[in-house]
Amino acid sequence: MNILLIYNPKAGNRTFKNNLDSIIEKFEEKGYLVTIYRIGERCDLAGLFSSVPIKGFQKVIIAGGDGTIHQVINALLSFGIDIPVGIYPVGTANDFAHNFCLPSGIEGITDVLINENYSYCDVGTINGKYFINVASFGCLSEISQKTETKVKNSMGIFSYYLKGIEELQNMWTVRVKVKSEQCTFEGEIYFMLIMNGRSAGGFKKIAPLALINDGFLDVYLFKKCPLIDLMALVGKVIKGEHEQSPYVDYFQTSKLTVECNEEVATDLDGEKGVDFPLEIGIFPQKLKINTRFNNEDGFAFERSISFHDVKTAFGQISNGVLNEIKRPIKELKVERNSAIDLMKLVTDLPKHNALSYINKGTLKEDYFRAAEKTLDNGYLYVVLSSTGSAAGELIRKVTKKEYSHASLSFDENLETIISYNGGENIYSPGLNQEMIEFFYKKEDANIIIYKLKVTQEQKKKVLEEVRKIDRQGSSYNILGLFVPYSHRDNIMFCSQFVYKMLVAAGVNYFEKKPEEVKPTDFVELDYKRSLEYHSQLFLKDHSQM
Repeated sequence: MNILLIYNPKAGNRTFKNNLDSIIEKFEEKGYLVTIYRIGERCDLAGLFSSVPIKGFQKVIIAGGDGTIHQVINALLSFGIDIPVGIYPVGTANDFAHNFCLPSGIEGITDVLINENYSYCDVGTINGKYFINVASFGCLSEISQKTETKVKNSMGIFSYYLKGIEELQNMWTVRVKVKSEQCTFEGEIYFMLIMNGRSAGGFKKIAPLALINDGFLDVYLFKKCPLIDLMALVGKVIKGEHEQSPYVDYFQTSKLTVECNEEVATDLDGEKGVDFPLEIGIFPQKLKINTRFNNEDGFAFERSISFHDVKTAFGQISNGVLNEIKRPIKELKVERNSAIDLMKLVTDLPKHNALSYINKGTLKEDYFRAAEKTLDNGYLYVVLSSTGSAAGELIRKVTKKEYSHASLSFDENLETIISYNGGENIYSPGLNQEMIEFFYKKEDANIIIYKLKVTQEQKKKVLEEVRKIDRQGSSYNILGLFVPYSHRDNIMFCSQFVYKMLVAAGVNYFEKKPEEVKPTDFVELDYKRSLEYHSQLFLKDHSQM
């Protein structure tokens, strides 16, 4: 059997090519002959399919992300080539591949592809072009196109999340006319999603009721709404509950048209789309995909009834039953409402930027003069705090650690205390001087101060590093709350900053990657007792002084 393997060397983390030899070996052991085509800067799939006897292959295997699969499928269908397709999902989001429950890892996927089990899936069509997973337009539809390749390769799916957060600051609406048998709409929207699959941009539940092989497209219109409601809607999207929002119109259809008189770009599977007006449809069961089992139904085990069945059934449920379902939740007593903390973080997200420096020169000369006066006192001060901030409380509940913020001071009275923080709506998130009053966010808020013996030269080195960061610029590493990664040197979170300052001075007393250091590590990993306990301060007592 002849197989054509088309791969994109720049997809994802660019490591697929390192596995080529072992992949070919496995296929050859099964009696396959593998022909390899590498997609370069100037991809000419049309030239390939017109010059190579493509129908002589029994299977085409695509190694890349959604964009690569989109390009290859469009080329295949344009030439009327109808052969089975296998997928190595080695891109950033890999949304299309998620529909088929493929195993993780190259070896596991190869085991699937060397066997002959297949499932069929639908393909969307829009103005003569095809899309396999999602078509979109509006203010957020170009996120994958705008996200730099090197950022996607290094940060993966989080690059889309961060780019989306950045774009929230520039939300705008467009007026559209949408027509189908199931829905007619005319008005302003932020963006529109036409889903064939279930996930988009890494959001696994963006179309929770969609099936890749049901002959329908799942359509979402995100309508204009107040900013505060928009933030709440983001939370609903993450949980897959956005179709319940009054600002979202959702319907399933096999055919629709969309008109828009404004200059708006469209997006097909993360690639540049087509111009308005849009004629959108679907080809049921168009592609034959290599899967673990024959006629695999993807995520069908999570859905046994249609959207219309759900709406009908929901309308028949009595209010009394609903109240009984909700009653135990209302009676549940919690120490603090985590939803409020999470909403506070979501509201603050547009202020952050984990890719570029947005804070610069916030430490004034008065600060540096005050710090210079302490150079000969023999100590640096590590401060751990339990403040009650939204981020701190969520981190505390996850880590089960009381102290969730770390700071550094040059003096014991904390007149020179600094750290990476959100700026308290005064400064941009990044390296900032801190005020004790900022820590007082709950009744039992407190800080513990430790001192670390250093020489004058070591302390001077830390001050020089602080001055350099302040001069170059900084940003709070909000991504570091989720994954151990920093995009640039001066993008850090609090404990990452404190640890790097100790390393700069040569006085770090434990070894760890800076982006993996937690606030409590400074005490819990102090096996040689390098720190000396200095004092504890309860903010309630301080405020009464």
